[in-house]
Amino acid sequence: MGVNPIVLLGALIYFGILFWIGWSSRKASLDASDFYVAGRKVGPFVNGSALAATYFSPASFLGLPAFIFIIGYPFWWALVGIIGGMPIATLLTAAPLRKYAPTSFTDYYADRYETKWMRLAAGIPTIIGGFAYVILSIVGTALFMLAILKINFTFSVILSAVVVFAYIYYGGMVATTFSTAFQGITMTVAAVIAAAFVIGNYGGLNGLTDAILSNNPNFFNTPYANAVPSHKLMSMWSGVIGFFFTWHFGFSALPYTVVRFFTTQDIKAARRSVFWAVIVGGAMYAGLVIIGSGARVIIETMHPLMNTEGITNAMGLLKHMKTLYGVAGASVTDYSMIAAIEAFQRPFLLAILAAGGLAIAMATAAGWTMVLNVLLGRDLIGKVFGSKWPEEKPILVTRIMTVIIIVVCTLLSFKPPALVLDISGAAFIVILCSCGPPLVLGIWWERSTKMAAFINIIVMTFLSCFSWMYANTVHGSAHLFFLNKNWVTPHQFYWVFVGFAFFIVLSLITKPCSDETIQKYSLDLRPRH
Repeated sequence: MGVNPIVLLGALIYFGILFWIGWSSRKASLDASDFYVAGRKVGPFVNGSALAATYFSPASFLGLPAFIFIIGYPFWWALVGIIGGMPIATLLTAAPLRKYAPTSFTDYYADRYETKWMRLAAGIPTIIGGFAYVILSIVGTALFMLAILKINFTFSVILSAVVVFAYIYYGGMVATTFSTAFQGITMTVAAVIAAAFVIGNYGGLNGLTDAILSNNPNFFNTPYANAVPSHKLMSMWSGVIGFFFTWHFGFSALPYTVVRFFTTQDIKAARRSVFWAVIVGGAMYAGLVIIGSGARVIIETMHPLMNTEGITNAMGLLKHMKTLYGVAGASVTDYSMIAAIEAFQRPFLLAILAAGGLAIAMATAAGWTMVLNVLLGRDLIGKVFGSKWPEEKPILVTRIMTVIIIVVCTLLSFKPPALVLDISGAAFIVILCSCGPPLVLGIWWERSTKMAAFINIIVMTFLSCFSWMYANTVHGSAHLFFLNKNWVTPHQFYWVFVGFAFFIVLSLITKPCSDETIQKYSLDLRPRH
């Protein structure tokens, strides 16, 4: 299967639009406010589309269909978890943080807990999670580059990093926001069109369901509903609940979504942004569930490489792709959705899907890179260590940080440590259990203390990172409890509960912040009825 000119043309049109947005908005990013938070001028629909595209990373577009491909239909609960968590953000953080109107994710921690060193503490898990997300975004972009150009994975990674870097470098948050909004629409349209084509190919949902069951009778089985569940990770309710919970609250506390609230025109726009994000993301997820459900049967019955070169099933085809293109680690499993669409042998369909995939991968990379370069430059170098350089030349410093971030993440993308969804889950948990409690409870609980915030962030960062890496390395799966491989605990999700409980206990036994701070950064930020 060689390069198809229609697929290539579709990608070039997509890139052309992105670079036009970046180039045309460069004059709108001449001061720090525009570069960091788009001048706080973004409307709810644009911001909501950007929210969806940033939050729904390649872990969604590639990883979730891949997990449905591996685990079975019960994994759709994870999709419900993400959509369900978005309205919670409106109540917990969206409106209060827009009212507070900071520039960076760490501003709230420094102000609420009365020390600049909270920027450094909150920055540690943010850097870990942020680098993980940029890595998985580069890997996701590379897999779609591979589908378009049919080149070696190593070259795909390099090309992807160059493309991501180029369009972030000039426009800052202005270009990032408007290009990401365009990407949000693109990814949703791509998922819906591809899903409609899958359904149409089988004459409707009933026909697709029959085809899936003929290929895998256990595909729809949930725990205890049948003697044989769809997959061993779904054989315990902790698996279903854990996958559901992992992404449920992330929207209210993850830096790359929280900063989107800072760019809106006002509090009302911040709330409405979440509504539009749910609409855009929900439509995309409906499409992804259908594509992921049909991927295995489509590949095994329609892909032109099946029954050639010893390929007898879908996993065999993916292993062939891994060898042919040098795809590192387990990442080739993330190619399953692309392989399913390739099986239809309709270039226009693959072109649409590739544009959607590139959109979501590049949007997430851009969102997290903006978070990280502001954190590393403005917050740490400037606010914590007192250098005047970020204040005098904010855009130059931010661009230098962008270069460093992209270079480091590119080097780590050549051999990613896990599937994109596994990397995403690790980033979620480390930030949610460490930074989540001081953020959410800092707004809604006056008793939250500085010492509790410091200790919680450091301890939970270490425990969540260690347990994930231990389970992934020793047990062979990050979804097994690190102390007992017989227990299913997706991404070690229990640390989020532990983090909140730990923070509450610490706050009760340590000195609270001043009354003035509590009033200004807690009581005054809550909605008034």
